[in-house]
Amino acid sequence: MIHIKKGKEPPELIRYKKEKFAHYEGMPRDTKEAVKASLLKEQGYLCAYCMRRIFPDTMTIEHYNCQSEISEQEALDYKLMLGVCPGNRGTKEHRVKLGDMICDAHRGNTFLKVNPQKASDISLIKYNGMGMICSDDAEINQDVNDTLNLNCKVVNLPENRKSALDALKVYLKQQQEKGLWKRSLLEKIKRKVENANELEQKQEYSGILIYYLDKQLKRPVTTN
Repeated sequence: MIHIKKGKEPPELIRYKKEKFAHYEGMPRDTKEAVKASLLKEQGYLCAYCMRRIFPDTMTIEHYNCQSEISEQEALDYKLMLGVCPGNRGTKEHRVKLGDMICDAHRGNTFLKVNPQKASDISLIKYNGMGMICSDDAEINQDVNDTLNLNCKVVNLPENRKSALDALKVYLKQQQEKGLWKRSLLEKIKRKVENANELEQKQEYSGILIYYLDKQLKRPVTTN
């Protein structure tokens, strides 16, 4: 997971909320598309939970607070909205069992402690060398492992995170000998990972890359 900095809500949503009978399920198509576009830009076209690439036609609008527990007015609160992947839901013709689903598809109406909008929550998330995600905080560990199923091997999440990390390590070795990476190099790469490219897209699985770079920055390195 990565820290998501919420921006201003789309003007289309602001206008719609002023309508007398405005409600989430009745949101007009153009308003929903505007919300999706805004979420995608904020998140760098990454799922708020698993960090897989998402696009307007492959994303779902998720509420951090379960819709079953919030009012119609709160359901239209942009601050509660996140963009997530399809969650490996399957189709009407091909049903997928719950254990093979991820993110909001696996979450259902379960309460989440971890909030992608809080940097303090994201700082409690860890990754190991095999791409597995966890936390020393018991509740957050339950969120990522059980509620969101972010170590699901059916959709290769640990493997894909490990591949992203391995690619970063190869790049670092190409720049400087391992163990002698300059702080300036590490900080430059971290900024590149944290920021979106010219297509407003961030690198897939960037959370594990930021975690690794932060660990390297805490070690003694040369300052030049």
